[in-house]
Amino acid sequence: MCPNRWLVVCVAVVHLAGRAVRGDGDFYTAGVAEFRPAVVGGSSEQLLEENLSAYLELIAAANGTSDILVFPEATLNSVLKLTAVPEQTENSLCEKQDGDDPQVAEFLRRLACAARSARTYLVVNVKERSEEDPVPSRGYNIYNTNVVFDRNGAVVSRYRKWNLYLEPLTNRTKSAELAIFRTDFGVTFGHFICFDMLFYSPAQELVERLSIRHLIVTKMFNSELPFLTATQLQQGWAWANNVTLLAAGASIPLSGISGSGIYAGQHGALTRIMVVNQTEGQRQLLLAQVPTGRSPWMPTNTTIRNEGDGAAVVKLKLLQQPDIGNFSTWALPLVNGSSASKRLCQADLCCDFQLSWSLLGAQSEYHYRLGVSVAERRYEEEQYSSIRVCGLFACRDGSPESCGLLSNQTVGGGGGVEFTSLWISGEFVKRQRRLLMPNTLASSLYALQPSEVAWTLQEVPGNDTHTHTEMELRQPHRHLLTFALYGNYFDEFASNGGARTEAAVWRGILMMWLLTLVIHILWK
Repeated sequence: MCPNRWLVVCVAVVHLAGRAVRGDGDFYTAGVAEFRPAVVGGSSEQLLEENLSAYLELIAAANGTSDILVFPEATLNSVLKLTAVPEQTENSLCEKQDGDDPQVAEFLRRLACAARSARTYLVVNVKERSEEDPVPSRGYNIYNTNVVFDRNGAVVSRYRKWNLYLEPLTNRTKSAELAIFRTDFGVTFGHFICFDMLFYSPAQELVERLSIRHLIVTKMFNSELPFLTATQLQQGWAWANNVTLLAAGASIPLSGISGSGIYAGQHGALTRIMVVNQTEGQRQLLLAQVPTGRSPWMPTNTTIRNEGDGAAVVKLKLLQQPDIGNFSTWALPLVNGSSASKRLCQADLCCDFQLSWSLLGAQSEYHYRLGVSVAERRYEEEQYSSIRVCGLFACRDGSPESCGLLSNQTVGGGGGVEFTSLWISGEFVKRQRRLLMPNTLASSLYALQPSEVAWTLQEVPGNDTHTHTEMELRQPHRHLLTFALYGNYFDEFASNGGARTEAAVWRGILMMWLLTLVIHILWK
């Protein structure tokens, strides 16, 4: 259950990377919201009104400076307060027009009015009611949907989530949609939702097939150690694709949900947030000036304020990589002034490691292992892909099974290990659909910036089967949790379209029953 104090509207804290001005050709001003939804303590109408009011406050907090604002997944309306979402409209949705769908909810019109008043593009995520090809038993479909308003409040794009994660009441379209829209500041965006980022369609397809260079993702993401915390994945995905990514995340730390940011490809994060040491989520708007890509640009400073490594109790509930005990690993001896050179292999992946380290204090906060894995990756109900990964990761104790568990649930404690040098190379098998990413994490639960890490991909002449990948620390680092090369192979283990196992079907039925019970209790 969520504490009732979440119902208190927080004053927005606005961060600005650079001077806040509207797009002038070389830059546009973007904002992403880290948003704590109201989920208990009132009727469905009251909860919707509180979330909507907080949305409107954050839009107003941008003070008319933004070109585009993005709000996260599943933080506005519930399945009991659905709305129709038109695919596009010629006129503003702010006022009703003859022929408008009567199922378009008033709250969606109020957001269209807010976009028009602020003169900004606005991306929000809603629970949508659609009577197109309805489910016979219900008479309509429920979609997890992004809707995009232009500066006048007209709908310019709609996207219905394709890759669902524990959403038993939600329907899928017949095929994955590729949603794009062009802005008046000359940037074309593609957009998708949360879990989509881990799959080829639609997220990777927008980049590779349509060559979209500016992407938007709305998220309610459960972070997982050591490789898939929210901003860690966001930054690695943007870097690997060398695209701009605007990521807005829900903020429910007790459920492991937090993480928003704006990322400029190989230049790293412009602004980001993970709510780590609080039980209560935040309602905060992150603003940054983002290069359009029409002229050369180099960041003047990739250091982001307020991301210290100071000791604090981690209250963000974190998942752990399943089957991490099946990695081929080697434990670092905790001896001061040591170094190692190792080669580890599993299946078709071999990686080389060279590193040196020093102990800080009498006892290290973490044990560390080098590891390599080639494995099928299952996400709750279905199997989708193969993950190839090699790297260094922190472990709570000496056992492989403790890797990906925080040490005493603290960040930046007293003792530790300083890595004075760290270099990894891997030979990753080539496949038509894959994404190789740098994957790093400090004890602050933020990824290392490109100023701290060198990462390269190299196609070796005469080698048609593997890609050579390297990553190296640019400077000593004493707060590492993860330093890895991460490969997502989208098509492997998915030839059956991700068919559910019998056990997964029963889990889905149980989740639907529990969700129905919760809805009955909270919104009766």
